[in-house]
Amino acid sequence: MRTLWSSLKRSRPSLFNTVSISRKKVLVNCNVHERYEENKKKLNISCSGESHDRKYVTSATTTTNVTLREPPRPKGFPVFGTIFEFLTTGGAKTLHEYVDRRHKELGPIYRERIGPIMAIFINSPQEYRRIFRLEGPTPKHFLPEPWVLYNELRSLQRGLLFMNGEEWLQFRRILNKVMLLSDPTDMFVGPCQKAAEGLVEKWMSQLSNDDILSQLETQLYQWSIEAMLATLMGSAWHRHKAKISRDSENLARTLHKIFEYTAELSMLPAKLAKTLRLPSWNRFVESADSALSIVRTLVPEMVRLGGDGLLQTMMDEGIRDDDLVRIVTDFIIAAGDTTAFSTQWMLFLLGSDPELQEKLFESIKNLSSKEILRDSLIKGVIKETLRLYPIAPFITRYLPEDNVIGGYFVPKGELLLLSLYSSSRDPTNFPRPNEFYPERWIRTENGNYQDVIHPHANIPFALGARSCVGRKLAEIQISLVLAELVRTFKIKCMNKDEVKLILHLISVPSKPIKLKLIQRNFTER
Repeated sequence: MRTLWSSLKRSRPSLFNTVSISRKKVLVNCNVHERYEENKKKLNISCSGESHDRKYVTSATTTTNVTLREPPRPKGFPVFGTIFEFLTTGGAKTLHEYVDRRHKELGPIYRERIGPIMAIFINSPQEYRRIFRLEGPTPKHFLPEPWVLYNELRSLQRGLLFMNGEEWLQFRRILNKVMLLSDPTDMFVGPCQKAAEGLVEKWMSQLSNDDILSQLETQLYQWSIEAMLATLMGSAWHRHKAKISRDSENLARTLHKIFEYTAELSMLPAKLAKTLRLPSWNRFVESADSALSIVRTLVPEMVRLGGDGLLQTMMDEGIRDDDLVRIVTDFIIAAGDTTAFSTQWMLFLLGSDPELQEKLFESIKNLSSKEILRDSLIKGVIKETLRLYPIAPFITRYLPEDNVIGGYFVPKGELLLLSLYSSSRDPTNFPRPNEFYPERWIRTENGNYQDVIHPHANIPFALGARSCVGRKLAEIQISLVLAELVRTFKIKCMNKDEVKLILHLISVPSKPIKLKLIQRNFTER
């Protein structure tokens, strides 16, 4: 261990700009604890290591005096800080662009207070991976204050997104088994394929020579929700679709308002908005009441109707009664918004690139549903869209212990924002970063991606214990609907003005996306 410690000191004379050091295939993790002493921070560094082929049990503790740097901060006014600059450059809707400029100004790691929130912003795929390793067995993430206050106001217990600690771990283990660790393809493919065919049938009935597809956003919401409901109910969905669909239509009309109104409240202390009963707070509460009322009526009805889908599988694993309702409620709400907008961005990009669209058509036109899921080009389209338009431009985490990230001291419990928008459009991670190039994600013979330098710069579903539990379902849902639409229609984007990414808590288009559909000839298909 003494030899190892000496090697580490020689390799990092400033005592480790980062405390995750790879040396001769040995990963050394150092837990850092601080106390202040005469302008220096005295660190107790406990090191343990794990080799790639065996674990060694030797450990040691030493104490040394070092000066740790604080993350840089932008200059601002006394009391008000940088809030005026933030507001005059677009405010909450363009937070991703504001943060990207800050990274270019201050570097990959910096600290800033934006509105009521102080955070450290990180743009580094290497540090992303370290943070997920350091997050602990029950990671915590940021929850928008309006949602937390709303749950308190209505005395609600919510699903997995709002759980922490042992409660979260208990249910997450069950859902991992159901949705990630086992192969859920058979359970997901049939319902998602039926939902995709239903959307195609609906759009076929709306075709005309000149018309642009109406209410694209709402129709994709409804498709996404119905795909989720079909997956939950299994074969029973087909028998009860007409009855359940009425609720899904109402939900689609109200659901996205929750995210829009949450974004409105992001620049105010939500407690103040609630106390003063500001219109933005009232609109948020009204939309949340409406959406939750629909879903909380819908879930018990689906249980009553029975089925052999995901809902029954969750019940077989021991999730029952109120726990089942609150977990499934948040599943439906989350799936409706995120999947619908991800698909909308993909149709926008494919509709703007007819050559690539035809290449995709040729790649998948004769494939079965399960073969589509293995097609490298459709996988590339999904990855590349989520690189350019990550549905969540930031991933949030709180570290459970003091640590050092990228050479900067990070105290436990401080909010970390992983700047996915910035890292995904950084030329040091992706050559030609602003180009839509799905082929970059096709692997070469040596197993590497064709045109990707740092794959972990693009992690739309996050990593680690709290990564997206619905990732496989979302990928299946999107893959099958894209394939069905491209096989049936030529899709043309009719937007003449630039469509940019803005934030309504998640990434949405700055303008309505206008699509024209041209039915393919039977001989083409």
